[in-house]
Amino acid sequence: MTIIVFIFLLTGLASGFVAGLLGVGGGIIIVPVTYFILLQLGYTPEVVMHLAVASSLGVICFTSVSSIRSHLKLKNTNLNIVKKWAFGIVLGSILGALSASFISGENLVIIFVILAFFISMNMLFQQKPLILNTDLPSSKMINFSISSLIGFFSAIIGIGGGSFSVPTLTMFSKKIHEAVGTSAVFGFLIAFPGTIIFAITGFEKEGLPLYSIGYVNILIVFIISITSVFTAGYGAKVSTNIDKILLRKIFAIFLLLTCASLIIEHFII
Repeated sequence: MTIIVFIFLLTGLASGFVAGLLGVGGGIIIVPVTYFILLQLGYTPEVVMHLAVASSLGVICFTSVSSIRSHLKLKNTNLNIVKKWAFGIVLGSILGALSASFISGENLVIIFVILAFFISMNMLFQQKPLILNTDLPSSKMINFSISSLIGFFSAIIGIGGGSFSVPTLTMFSKKIHEAVGTSAVFGFLIAFPGTIIFAITGFEKEGLPLYSIGYVNILIVFIISITSVFTAGYGAKVSTNIDKILLRKIFAIFLLLTCASLIIEHFII
């Protein structure tokens, strides 16, 4: 048990730092680590991915607050974009969490692997952002569609949305620091409603660990959050003075290895 707590604490350190630094959301680390640990503890594959996704969103509720504070101080957050996208992000998160709650554990793993693979490919090979326009679309419907899709796909795999919102914002000519800082706000708007939905939909589910409210395990959320809230702010502070291209490639390779491990563990062994 001591080793498991230690692993979760390290997960918090890594996920918080990556969330603040690259704006990709710590969930991309939290979900696979939690998944593998719960499998080793003997919980059924039918519930472990739901637990991992839901608990990851619970952690992001706390991590994102720390990251938001740091980015606001650095003046990296564009509140006008937040106002335009907030409703779509929240609605997309609710629909994504609802959808994930009723998807089988096996299919949820497949969805995570597919989305994580495309995220890693984008991080690995994209040298310069593709520019679609000099600013966000003027159409409210287009903005709503973009933001709701970001919320939906983020909640369904338990991430803070930066993996989707950062490259999207850079496509509309937003500077990388502005995109990362604004995405920190989206992380909370995705995580909070998503966590509530997972807590409700899994409330009467059998075979869950102790200290679970629905699919959200309070103990896992607490242990990871202890360290992640500190490193998220630190990651945001150092984000302006570090070579992100190299870090993104390293993280992309980590993601690919994670995808391979999930496939081997769930479908081969």
